[in-house]
Amino acid sequence: MRKRPLCLAALLLTLVFLFLPARIWMNPEPLPEGREGPEFLTGEIVRIEPGGKAVSLKRTNLSDTGIILVYFNAETQFSVGNTIRIEKNFELREPEKPTNPGQFDARLYYQTKGVELLCFAEEAVLIDDTVRPAAQFFYGLRKELGIRCRTLFAEKYRGVIGAMLLGDKTELSDETQEIYQKSGMSHLLAISGLHVSIFGMTLYRLLRRIGLPFWFSGIPSMLLVLSYGCLTGMSTSTARAVIMFLVSVIADLIGKSYDMLSALAFAALLLLAEQPLYAKSASFLLSFGAVVGIGLVYPALQEIFPARKKKLQAILFSLSVQLMTLPMVVNFYYEVPLYSVLLNLIVIPLMSALMFSGILALALSFLSPGLARLPALFCSAIMELYEKLGSLFLGLPGSVLRCGKPERWKLVLYYLCLVVFLYWRHRVREEKRKRTAEAASKSEEAEEEAENRREPFLIQKRLAAAAGFAFLNLLLLVRLPGGFLFAMLDVGQGEALFLRMKSGTTVLIDGGSTSVSKVGTYRILPFLKTEGVGRLDYILVTHTDRDHISGIEELLEQSGRPGCLKIGTLLLSEQSRKEEAGEKLAKLAYEAGVRVDTLSRGAVLRDDSASLSCLYPVRGEEYGDANAASVVLRLTYGEFSMLLTGDLEKEGEEKILEYGGGLSCDILKAGHHGSSTSTSEEWLETVSPELTLISCGKDNSYGHPHEETLERLREAESQILITMEEGAIGIRSDGTGFRAAALN
Repeated sequence: MRKRPLCLAALLLTLVFLFLPARIWMNPEPLPEGREGPEFLTGEIVRIEPGGKAVSLKRTNLSDTGIILVYFNAETQFSVGNTIRIEKNFELREPEKPTNPGQFDARLYYQTKGVELLCFAEEAVLIDDTVRPAAQFFYGLRKELGIRCRTLFAEKYRGVIGAMLLGDKTELSDETQEIYQKSGMSHLLAISGLHVSIFGMTLYRLLRRIGLPFWFSGIPSMLLVLSYGCLTGMSTSTARAVIMFLVSVIADLIGKSYDMLSALAFAALLLLAEQPLYAKSASFLLSFGAVVGIGLVYPALQEIFPARKKKLQAILFSLSVQLMTLPMVVNFYYEVPLYSVLLNLIVIPLMSALMFSGILALALSFLSPGLARLPALFCSAIMELYEKLGSLFLGLPGSVLRCGKPERWKLVLYYLCLVVFLYWRHRVREEKRKRTAEAASKSEEAEEEAENRREPFLIQKRLAAAAGFAFLNLLLLVRLPGGFLFAMLDVGQGEALFLRMKSGTTVLIDGGSTSVSKVGTYRILPFLKTEGVGRLDYILVTHTDRDHISGIEELLEQSGRPGCLKIGTLLLSEQSRKEEAGEKLAKLAYEAGVRVDTLSRGAVLRDDSASLSCLYPVRGEEYGDANAASVVLRLTYGEFSMLLTGDLEKEGEEKILEYGGGLSCDILKAGHHGSSTSTSEEWLETVSPELTLISCGKDNSYGHPHEETLERLREAESQILITMEEGAIGIRSDGTGFRAAALN
């Protein structure tokens, strides 16, 4: 570090920005609570997103500095630099803060891009036709190249080639993206150092070979790389690669040696000076961490495991990157593709061929579309191979390890051990240099004898290093049993309950929303990943209203695909089995290989630690609607108990009271999102909960929870926790008492 002051400065600055609260650098909220939105919105277009359906506005009537990202229903015909006005039928929203563990932090993501507000509009009018020529040129070129991609490549490939060459993921299918991400190939879809080196270094070396001077070779290469970065949107990884390339060429031009780690540190300092929030961004940390692994860990591994063959060198190269980035991957994504190192040994060498053939196809398309189809066909064959290899590796046993969100002490200990290892190798390297200097005066035979004496110690060092790396991986990837947990997730206007019994049995009770789209993918599944849940033993549906099953449909659709969450049994009531929505769920379950069973009064799910008993509905009885037939469950764990009532209303409560039996509980999950037609006085007198949980969304049109229900709960002296106020709520118990707290 003494020889690389830039590296020390970049490391310290990154750590400071990483551990300080993000709010320090976040822009103030332009729409504070209680303030009405404006009647109109005006601003200058500074960027048009791929696809043309979204534009970034700056210098708006709401903010002089921040950006408002405007989404339209159709592609717009505006140009970069135009000033537009939106007057009617538009909605302003602040990017969502996460209210559940694992939920994507949209506010942090958009703030790193300078976006303060999201706007959803139908149309806008042009009030100033000024155009920014350079920015509009790059947008037009990107759009034109996207059109040519759609012409040259089949539908299943155009999204991949668009992401790889243009940084445009608008046409990348969810299923394809899932294969790349879960198999460990997602880095191929990001514009990074490989892309920049193919564009810039290829041109630079070509110009040098034909005899052009350094400056006449370097300047065109730098301009090409800068233009490519602007064309693809200059993401964090792209900016890092562009800066490092520029530094390498400039060093060559002025006759200085190039140090990769110093160039990396320089890039980090520039980006962090522009936006400190990058230090909390997964893309920033993973991009820079991968290069640190190449620059520091790879040389250290080579010293212990000397590899002369290229295949062995490639394995060490991949291991170096993984050792450096593994804690980041686990911390951000909660799962690890176990075979990614082996898979990348195959796919990375083919990446240059894929890139060159894709670039050649696009270039030839301007001259002759017929000629362009040959390299496009070759490029498509590589992409087909990628997808098949990804699916093949995902089909292997244990292909994706869901290890959950690691404790912070594990991350700190991991990197401390890695630092100790690197320091040790540094000291060994220095001692070796001294020995080499001393050996210069010795005879060749004496030196050979000394090397033979040191050989046993080398083997011991290799074994010690291998054991150390195995320990570090186990530290992060092995998750100890988490004990009893009940969680009510914040899914907006809907309901999703998760139960993990002490013995490890996992149950999802309902999972849906009418106010959050793709709630299964973006809220339920991320939470399950944070808890290290790779398999749900049961999914239990209380009734088939959309706000209770929309996310379950998503989970069932994904369950049959390799590398995805597995589900053991789907439990439905008799009434639900007869309904169209229930039939659809059962069909999805059968297609995914999930067992389907029926639940009614008297059924019990029991393991070594707890039991979940069904109190309602009664087998063979008919009910007027879905709410009236909601499944009611009693959870018992030692002396601790809960009642879960679905959307049951007063009539159903009265029937359960008639059946009798022990109904008192520590915690009640209020029926029907706190509706006035549920949680009656008679019910509360019998149940007598110490705590009542209510799941509902903000500003829902139903007025949930109703004030009458809240008043009845207060009179019953029950504490109340509501997801729209607390976010996800967790209950932990040791079988006697319980602790309730917001999970996020």
